[in-house]
Amino acid sequence: MKKKLMTVCAMLLGVSTYAQDFLVGTYTKEGSEGIYKVHLDAKNATLEMKGVAAKSVQPSYVAYSKDRKFAVAVNETDGGEVSLFTVDKSTGDLTFVNKVPSGGAHPCHVSLDGNNTVFVANYSGGNVGVFQIKDGLLTPFHQLIQYEGEGPNKSRQEAAHAHFANYDSKLKKTFTVDLGSDKVHIYNVKETKLMEVQTLSTPAGGGPRHLVAHGNILYVLNELEGKITIYNTNEEGQYKELANVSTLPEDFKEYNTCAAIKMSKDGKFLYASNRGHNSIAIFKVDKGSGLIANIGYQDVQGKSPRDFTLSPKEDFIVVANQDSNNLSLFERNKKTGLLEFKTILEMSMPVNVVF
Repeated sequence: MKKKLMTVCAMLLGVSTYAQDFLVGTYTKEGSEGIYKVHLDAKNATLEMKGVAAKSVQPSYVAYSKDRKFAVAVNETDGGEVSLFTVDKSTGDLTFVNKVPSGGAHPCHVSLDGNNTVFVANYSGGNVGVFQIKDGLLTPFHQLIQYEGEGPNKSRQEAAHAHFANYDSKLKKTFTVDLGSDKVHIYNVKETKLMEVQTLSTPAGGGPRHLVAHGNILYVLNELEGKITIYNTNEEGQYKELANVSTLPEDFKEYNTCAAIKMSKDGKFLYASNRGHNSIAIFKVDKGSGLIANIGYQDVQGKSPRDFTLSPKEDFIVVANQDSNNLSLFERNKKTGLLEFKTILEMSMPVNVVF
């Protein structure tokens, strides 16, 4: 009775008391064995390593199916593969089922729609593969979309580099990004295939990497120039460029690349990771226009924040610091959008955080 009363009081005071596990995709170059399971204790704001959820080679990005029965991971290798796992409902552990070629070298992003169609971006291959989970197996790709072109940055944009292939369940569209040719591609999904509806040209040399959509606004994170390009839709439903906003302080002149961009569910705050400045840039979103204003930077307590993710209740953010080999945990103020550092967990080359 006393424990129940304490829990109720904590809820009334807005104190988080839950505990939840999440997955971390890694690079397995320096000791990591694959996909790891980590425990978040919200009450004490701590992270605890729970061990290897599944052994896998270079499983940099991981995604769950809508029903949480399956998890899919890219194997970011020269050959390029995609692995399917079943998810143990009680423990959250993963059991390997099968893997298939990804359709190109170095697959670096994966997502699924509600029908278990799988979308994979192959970075060095410069293409996007479409797969299906059918009869409990991951089938070989049944569609492969090859991108062409290059950009002004000769060291990074010498060819097409697909970096993102994400299905948006609210808009029921798949967004892909080609860093090499400064393009965003937007598709409808019809009978498990992608049907393109619009191609966007992003600022030349910016190197688009990831994006988020909210309502009729699109926020594209440009890795190479460290800017967020904002688009809104016209009367015909086509996206048009609205603004470009830097992810960096004006006085920062050192080398930096961006990695991940995320938005709170209420659409009030936008976050982007800086590798070099080693921060999460925090923006407040104007409800009417969709424009953003920087309200601060959070030091990530590590180097090269690759991916970061808001917890399901959005009261925490977990950051994967690839080059310093650690995860950092921050408590998030839902009213202000600001972050407060809580703890660090050592881990070899973490890349992707998946709740």
